[in-house]
Amino acid sequence: MLNTESNTPSQPTQVNKKPFLKGNLPLAIGAAILVVGSGFMGYSVGHRQGLTAVGFEADAEQLVEVVKQQKTRLETLNKTLNLAVQERDVAVSNSNDLFTVLNQAKEDKVQSEGLSAIYREVLRQRGGLSLTIQNIGIKPLPENAYEYQLDLVQVSPNKRSTSGGVELRLIQGTEVLEIPLEDKNFNFQDFERLTGRWTMPKGFSPQFIEVRLTGTATPVIKRFSWGRGKPIESQSAFISEIPQAEANAQ
Repeated sequence: MLNTESNTPSQPTQVNKKPFLKGNLPLAIGAAILVVGSGFMGYSVGHRQGLTAVGFEADAEQLVEVVKQQKTRLETLNKTLNLAVQERDVAVSNSNDLFTVLNQAKEDKVQSEGLSAIYREVLRQRGGLSLTIQNIGIKPLPENAYEYQLDLVQVSPNKRSTSGGVELRLIQGTEVLEIPLEDKNFNFQDFERLTGRWTMPKGFSPQFIEVRLTGTATPVIKRFSWGRGKPIESQSAFISEIPQAEANAQ
């Protein structure tokens, strides 16, 4: 047999090789997306953590400031409370002292009234005491005003009341000025105090003050030196020194 050999040269087998990138493009894109996403996520988380840390510091500073303010207010309230407690203690102490003084004054009043009753009874047994001026007091006030206090007393053997009128006169040489009285009348059994005020005319300097009691069987007239006696420093019986209180409406 004839071996016929082909003269046609043999062509090498060509293998179709594609580029790696083209063959794995979806995988590469996915990997790229994964890397970018991971990086973005890491940045986002880190950024948020950073903001959270900054916000926490700001909140902490604000909380510290609020605590300081509350502490200052608490100290102020404590001082106010301590002051109120001290004022309360002082008020309670003063109230107790006033209560003690008031009780003592009541006891002294009862004792004085008892002694006065005894003296009056002794005087009645001895014929009594006719109407007389026990005391007169004059106190200067601002704006050339004056306040008078006139004490009248009598002890009747038959315990009868006496009544009449009062006149106060200021005397300067031959000039006589009658003081306008708020209450010109008296009516009492044992004792009565008359008080009032008047304004002295400018330029008038009295030498004497004269008291006249009329309306009784025998008028009583007494003259006192204007400058006689020591200045009255404390005598609560004067109107200007008696505390005035508003009435409580019920």
